[in-house]
Amino acid sequence: MTETQTTDGRVPAAPLDAASVSFPDGRYGRRREPSRRRTGTTAVLTAGVIAAGVVTAWLLMESYGQDELSERLLAFDDSVPGQVEVTFEVYKPAGEGATCAVRSRDLAGAEIGYAEVDVPADDATRVEMTYVLPVEGDVNTGEVLRCWQAD
Repeated sequence: MTETQTTDGRVPAAPLDAASVSFPDGRYGRRREPSRRRTGTTAVLTAGVIAAGVVTAWLLMESYGQDELSERLLAFDDSVPGQVEVTFEVYKPAGEGATCAVRSRDLAGAEIGYAEVDVPADDATRVEMTYVLPVEGDVNTGEVLRCWQAD
């Protein structure tokens, strides 16, 4: 047995390359030549998409990002009928004042008390405040909605 024969005595066909294969005209459509890669165009488009994403993220952060003011509810006490004592902290720039919206709701979720509380302008950046909010109904919660810079 020679090297080119298989175990059953057949001679394997010579390997074909793609250039030597010819198909009947018109049967399989037009054969396309392999196109060259456009790595430069792909790199420029990828860099453009990344740059547009970074600019969009920066603009959204400027518009809707973290404010210089932030608030956090620490506690509320509804043990006295007709009022709720709301304790909260405000982080603000030193030397500037703020105004915070405080509210209370009942079990159904209806607002039963609302007030805008002034935070004094001083050198502290963290201010803890306790405000007694008068309410009309049975208290379920005391909340600090948001704070904004005082005019």
